[in-house]
Amino acid sequence: MRSTAFSCVVLLVLSFVSLSVAAEEKISGVSPQEALKRLEDGNKRFVEGKLQHPRADQARIKETAQGQQPFATILSCSDSRVPVEVVFDQGIGDLFVIRVAGNVCDFTQLGTTKYGVEPLGSRLCVVMGHTKCGAVAAACTLPDGEGHVLDLIRAIRPAVQRAEAETGKSGAEIVEPSARENVFVQIETLFKGSASLREAARKGDFVVVGAIYDIETGKVTFLGPHPKNDELVKESNETQTTQVRQRPMNRRMPVRRTR
Repeated sequence: MRSTAFSCVVLLVLSFVSLSVAAEEKISGVSPQEALKRLEDGNKRFVEGKLQHPRADQARIKETAQGQQPFATILSCSDSRVPVEVVFDQGIGDLFVIRVAGNVCDFTQLGTTKYGVEPLGSRLCVVMGHTKCGAVAAACTLPDGEGHVLDLIRAIRPAVQRAEAETGKSGAEIVEPSARENVFVQIETLFKGSASLREAARKGDFVVVGAIYDIETGKVTFLGPHPKNDELVKESNETQTTQVRQRPMNRRMPVRRTR
């Protein structure tokens, strides 16, 4: 009996390992290059008005109910004019989308991106800003101060400072160059905050590219990897290259008292 039971356990373990390996192969089957091509092709269909609305039926719902295997992770702005799956003409379960005003990479967005890459297996991450971004405009024009909105736009300020230095201008005049710089600033934060993502990028298993969506034309312009990508992903002996921005934890929300 013990021998039979042991054999059953071994078979179950082997079956689980086989299924896990098969799932991993399936998840990681879409290369970063192929994933990028799918996004480019989908956006081309969107711009040309030839949407296919793929994988958006009941069969796909039932299929993805068993598990998700997105081929790309997208960190995008929350702007209602940038519906990510629509502008890339992708279906249910195709994209792992993180949306936050100004497409900033705070600690929660970093953790979510890692989830899309490591357990779910997407090998391409796109950090996508857009034209006429309100969060970027606020970072260009509002004075510093307190409050949750200003906590958000302070994450964009380094991009504004770079745009100011490059153009010699300031304020509303540099919203568009700041949006572009902000894409690269957030990619920097993404890599500096995660040793595992840097390692995956060094191995070629993971690629991060920037993009800008034009809200007037619907076209996505891909900016490619960060200009200093090799430097960003290089192995570091430091325990943490940089501290990812975190919201202060000592702020307490006011308590509404009831009678």
